Amino acid sequence: MKNRSFVFLLAGLFLIGALTQGCAEKSKLELKTVADKIVKAFNTADPVAIADLYAQDAVMIQPNEPAPVRGRADILKSYQAFFKAFPVWKFDFDSILFSGDTIIFELVGHGTMTGPLVTPEGELPPTGRSIDLKTAFFAKISPDGMIAEDRSYFDNTELSKVLGLMK
Repeated sequence: MKNRSFVFLLAGLFLIGALTQGCAEKSKLELKTVADKIVKAFNTADPVAIADLYAQDAVMIQPNEPAPVRGRADILKSYQAFFKAFPVWKFDFDSILFSGDTIIFELVGHGTMTGPLVTPEGELPPTGRSIDLKTAFFAKISPDGMIAEDRSYFDNTELSKVLGLMK
């Protein structure tokens, strides 16, 4: 009888492991689908397509922003300002990793500042300078497949030089 109970216990543990592995695989596949949408939208360089990836109450935290950008509408304004300054911008996605409800992208953005950049402190004129901006982009994904939180890390000093704020 003890052997039979032990066998049932092992079978139950195996089944639970298989089910949770299946959930993890399903979750990873769902995140892969979201990651593909993110890559596609970013490669359009269309601020509306990119902002549409974010939840209505999403938060975007980036080193070039003085405070977190809150809400899809303000995230859209941020991307519109950026793409006005850098109308031709290309992303190369080097790595895409998954952890829990987060997609981690390692990417390089390439562009030249040919338009003005509107900032809270005023407008910066175009500099004509180019940049290859290495970035780590962490996208926390909500259950409905939207970006709930975006934390991006890049060399803000290098970006400031291209914007003409530093030498």
